[in-house]
Amino acid sequence: MQPKRRQIPWTAPLFIAMLFAGCAKKTTDTTTDIAEPAQQIADVMASIDEVAGASGSYLVKVPDLSTKRLFARYNVETAPNLSFVPTANAASCASAGSGAFTTSGSSPCVLTRTFNVCTIGFGTFVGNVEMTFSGATCKLASNGQSVVRAPEFQVTGLRDSLLTVSVPAGASPAGQQISRISATEYTFTNGGIQRVFTKDGNTVFDFTTTTTSAISLSGAIRSNRVLSGGSLRVTNNVSGRTCDYVPTNVTWGSTCNCPTSGSWTGSCSDGTSTTLNITGCGSGTFTIGTDTNSVSFDRCYLI
Repeated sequence: MQPKRRQIPWTAPLFIAMLFAGCAKKTTDTTTDIAEPAQQIADVMASIDEVAGASGSYLVKVPDLSTKRLFARYNVETAPNLSFVPTANAASCASAGSGAFTTSGSSPCVLTRTFNVCTIGFGTFVGNVEMTFSGATCKLASNGQSVVRAPEFQVTGLRDSLLTVSVPAGASPAGQQISRISATEYTFTNGGIQRVFTKDGNTVFDFTTTTTSAISLSGAIRSNRVLSGGSLRVTNNVSGRTCDYVPTNVTWGSTCNCPTSGSWTGSCSDGTSTTLNITGCGSGTFTIGTDTNSVSFDRCYLI
């Protein structure tokens, strides 16, 4: 006599599927990741470093590190061995004509970095970053001169993920501007930079940064650069909430493209208070309302 086979209830496959679904890693979205506004402030700080470099040399390393960190934070890398597979038929962004800076050779002087369907790691870049100087040379050589940084590019990653960085229509100045007051005094104004990240067709975050009053910038080189005063507005275009931040002794060191000390203190349109305390190169503590998070900045790195 054959032994009687045990019957598996029809609900078992459903239960198993639910069990595995419950164990899946949760992705972060724009409503739950309270540290994302801090990333927008870090983007501004790193951008100031790039523009203050004058020659554009500071910009070269940033896309590689910052986009890889950003995409990894939102679980785009589905397998470790996929993260460095280059896109077919796309040149490296480090090669001439596909990410290297070119100079206009005219007045005003314009430095342009063009991403002509090139790759850095797993990201495919299209677009450009322009730095337009008010004078004929790509330097802030005399008082009253200025430079405007205007990014207009997209980065496509795995799982239909897309980062778009652009200057909103009608922004004035048309990007991020540093103006020379004296040999050691400058101002920073931001007419608007919008950063949008989507994944699988869904908006993960959509933020715009602007200045509502000019921020004072002292020091001609990285090792003695300090931000103070003025006001930076971070707008969450999904929720509509705006938060205005004032920098206090936000200070660079010589070995980091971002400040290593200081704080940004602000208030939001819904009455919430908020603070970003910088604790080191690429690190800080961010508080908004009653929530406090440690945060590692995508755009900041050791030189």
